[in-house]
Amino acid sequence: MKKKKKLSTIFRNWHRDLGYLVIGITIVYSISGIILSVRDLHLFEKEYILNATIEKNIQEKELQSEIVLAFSENEQKKNLPAHIIKKSVLNKFELLENNNEFIKYQISRKKDMKFITYYKNSGEIIYSISGYPTFINSLVKAHKSSSQDKWSYLALAYSVILLFLAISAIFMVKGKYGFKERGIYLTLFGIALVVLFLYL
Repeated sequence: MKKKKKLSTIFRNWHRDLGYLVIGITIVYSISGIILSVRDLHLFEKEYILNATIEKNIQEKELQSEIVLAFSENEQKKNLPAHIIKKSVLNKFELLENNNEFIKYQISRKKDMKFITYYKNSGEIIYSISGYPTFINSLVKAHKSSSQDKWSYLALAYSVILLFLAISAIFMVKGKYGFKERGIYLTLFGIALVVLFLYL
């Protein structure tokens, strides 16, 4: 009985201290997880604008190459965050509208909020790029880290600690609120929820 009590105390102490230790990284993962969950809504993105001027009344067939040339030499890019510069690559044009006043394209994949509007009468081009501000982008990048990123070491340690926190909770509480009484039902319910959402 003493050994069990001692083991319970050890797990409780480790659970407490490791819980304090990972508060910071838990906040990072919680915030970035929320942002990623609603990324298709573009709620946390900011609009970045690039301007250029080319010849007036260029035909649509010739326009794309002129746009690529205009923005490849655009000095305004220097003022953009590095991740937005990377995102600004003009790799695919999809025509959205062509009327007497302007021609409008969507760039790259449909889920990317990147639009170019060419005004025929003035020759003005407006390139609108929606992307995360630098701070939010850093959180998202950390959440999506791969084995090549420095953050991956911290992410791996965090995963191990979370696993310990989950398992140690089984041994911490005794009595009617312990794992064998109430805890096992809540655990099974939590597992069932995960399985349910995996196959929905």
